[in-house]
Amino acid sequence: MKRLQFFLYLSIVTLAISLPDARAEGGLRAGAAEREITPPVGHQIQHYFRLSVGVNDPLFARCFYLEDKEKNSLAIICLDLIFGGFELCDELRAEIKKQTGIENTLVNFSHSHSSASLGARGHTEISNDTDSKWNDATLDKILSIVKEAKKQAQPVSLRVGRAPVQVGFNRRLVNKETGHVYMGVNRKGQVVPWVNVLCADSVKSGKPIAVLYETAAHPVIVPDRSKLTSADFPGAAAKTIHKALGRDVVALFAQGCGGDINGFPLRTTHENADKQGRDLGSAVLKALKESERIKSKTFSVRYARAALPSHALPPKKLWQEMAYRQRDREGRMEQLNRMLALIDSGKKPPPRRMDVYAVMFGREWCLVTMPHEMFCEYELWVDRNAPFKRTMTFGYTNGYEGYIAVDSALRLGEKGGYEAACLPNWGGQVWTRHFGPPAVGCEKIIKDAISSLWPKKAGSSEK
Repeated sequence: MKRLQFFLYLSIVTLAISLPDARAEGGLRAGAAEREITPPVGHQIQHYFRLSVGVNDPLFARCFYLEDKEKNSLAIICLDLIFGGFELCDELRAEIKKQTGIENTLVNFSHSHSSASLGARGHTEISNDTDSKWNDATLDKILSIVKEAKKQAQPVSLRVGRAPVQVGFNRRLVNKETGHVYMGVNRKGQVVPWVNVLCADSVKSGKPIAVLYETAAHPVIVPDRSKLTSADFPGAAAKTIHKALGRDVVALFAQGCGGDINGFPLRTTHENADKQGRDLGSAVLKALKESERIKSKTFSVRYARAALPSHALPPKKLWQEMAYRQRDREGRMEQLNRMLALIDSGKKPPPRRMDVYAVMFGREWCLVTMPHEMFCEYELWVDRNAPFKRTMTFGYTNGYEGYIAVDSALRLGEKGGYEAACLPNWGGQVWTRHFGPPAVGCEKIIKDAISSLWPKKAGSSEK
């Protein structure tokens, strides 16, 4: 009897995941497709840089296509790759529009540090011929899956959900004696403690055809000493979802605002990455079981672009002190000399491009996307302030130029840590063409750009 009760329970759970509403009507059409894009052995893994000697688990490009009865169209592309710049994303999205007519494309990178970067065709920084061929072949595969997803579009109903899960921890800690930020496990720091899910169910079969899921954490659980290509924890999450729902369901992982969140435990083992991935996949299944149907049969996509001013260049006296200290370090002197050319010309460092999108289904659900490595505080802010019942937020989308911290981190100046410090601290941002982090005040610019896309909150007229 207990065994019979167990199988009856499993049947109920399966129905809850696959058939929440068999009477769902059409109006929306969706399709999905995927291709493996694992680079050949010998490619350059990023980051840290090392040449691959094999494959632990494959990398994929996945596409979710959506259109409504008003012919609004959207392609969401999720790549198991570390990043791609604005040049790549602009060219790819333009080519997709040219070849398919799809008006809006969002290209999200999982940011796995055991994968590879993607560049535009003929990208000058790709010197290895093998990597160059893989790069162009990958672009062709992305175009093919977008076309396939659109071709396979069928009537669907959508549902959204959220479940608690924590893949990593905040990585910013403060030295109490010096006030400097350093990288570690900050168990009290802010995180995004959930996974958001969007599922498309076939009206004809009642079964899922695609599951888009998002959380925020660097895929850095795989050790940097491993020379095996890996998708890190998102790869194991997809396997868990496939095991429950079937291999025909396209499971698309999108990276959220994970700029200050490291997967945990950091740089340890492939087994730990798999364990965290299984936990994430299980949370996706839980979110699906508790999901709610989107009633809106149409959606809208809005876009805004802002420019984020860069931190001021150092005064000439500080530059001279830095040049004296770094005189025997060739790489740093090259960057300092580039900086000097701007200082002497009286020019400011270039701003960062900030493209934000909002995909909205009435007041029921909104997807907000941003480029760059956004701090998790931005995703938490969207969740608190967006005038929608539910939200999902992407970082690492449609372009990349490093970290975007919140003002409280930027105000620390040289004490701001790897993601937010300026000279004389050689943090990650000093090495960019901006010669430092964004300026204090960028947080408001970003939030204003995002909120400009939303309808006004309840009780006021629409924007």
